[in-house]
Amino acid sequence: MKVTTRRCPRCNYENVPQAVYCFRCNRRLDEAPVVNGLDGTGSLIEGALRFIRQRDHSLFEPGRIERLRKARSKVLPENLNGEPLTCLKCGTYNLPTATHCVHCNAPLLIPDEDFGTQVRLSGRTSVGKVRSNNEDSLGLWSLEGLALALVADGMGGAAAGEEASRLVVEVVQANFLGSERGSDLLHLLSEDELIKRLHTAIDRANRTVVERARRDASRRGMGTTATLALVRNNRVLVAHVGDSRLYLVDAHDRTISQLTSDHSFVQALVASGHLTAEQARHHPMGHVLYRALGQSADLEIDLYRHTLRNGDRLVLCSDGLPRHVEDHEIAEIVLRTDNPTEATLDLIELTNERGGEDNVSVIVLQLAGVA
Repeated sequence: MKVTTRRCPRCNYENVPQAVYCFRCNRRLDEAPVVNGLDGTGSLIEGALRFIRQRDHSLFEPGRIERLRKARSKVLPENLNGEPLTCLKCGTYNLPTATHCVHCNAPLLIPDEDFGTQVRLSGRTSVGKVRSNNEDSLGLWSLEGLALALVADGMGGAAAGEEASRLVVEVVQANFLGSERGSDLLHLLSEDELIKRLHTAIDRANRTVVERARRDASRRGMGTTATLALVRNNRVLVAHVGDSRLYLVDAHDRTISQLTSDHSFVQALVASGHLTAEQARHHPMGHVLYRALGQSADLEIDLYRHTLRNGDRLVLCSDGLPRHVEDHEIAEIVLRTDNPTEATLDLIELTNERGGEDNVSVIVLQLAGVA
């Protein structure tokens, strides 16, 4: 198995082969560089624009100024609280509350007129209180009212786990972002077609992780979980591998249920009746997975579909959250506020207050009613 890469001609970043836009600087990979040396960081772009503002604008080419301004829109937005929301049309980072993309004006988290609902979301990650590095990665994307959310929890030691989880985010984005990848048709596809696309994205991510470990001896044994959820209208579709989780919090009966199954040896012992849930929580083998991305080129991927009701919350998380926070506490926290940002903050703060033994990542999506 050979996986090629696409190196960005502007910032030299090595992208996954499916990428249309560079993951680092968000420019199209087939476009020639327009600003020499531009690496996509906000400080360089802001510095150039500040220099221009302090001098006579007539001394500078108008087209160059406009290109700098457009490039600035592709860096992290100001006052970002948590993970950015990436536009699936152009790759621009937006605030997680954005209804339209700040760069291309594409509709993002807009109301669904048929169901009278609108997705609200927030995601954030923390290194915790014990670990020195964060091996978790998150992804949030949107277009035409559809939301795509990903939690990946890397493993492998050193920087290997970080790279494995990051690769999953990159591959998922590369398979959904841009008209070449059909992002403008996602709201029209059947559920079967959408499920197939989720499966394909995770399968390609797995093969990318396997190939990267094969090419680099220092990355041998790296792997990652992946829980990828797509919310459209009143339905959630999921592709899942590992022990990151997706919970459904029912706003009507105020209950919580785990929609995904943990692919861990300890969870298998719980399912067979050899361990209780409480014993599993503190079991020394709790982190050992029998299924994860990076283990082999052939991967079994769990697929789920579920109907949502107005007010329901979805919680995607790495295993750092349920290690310290009970399921009923997760439900209580996400139901006491209609603001997903507050919910993710409260969940991570509580996890860290109770020891924060692992990295912890949380995404909360709420199906909110609109008038």
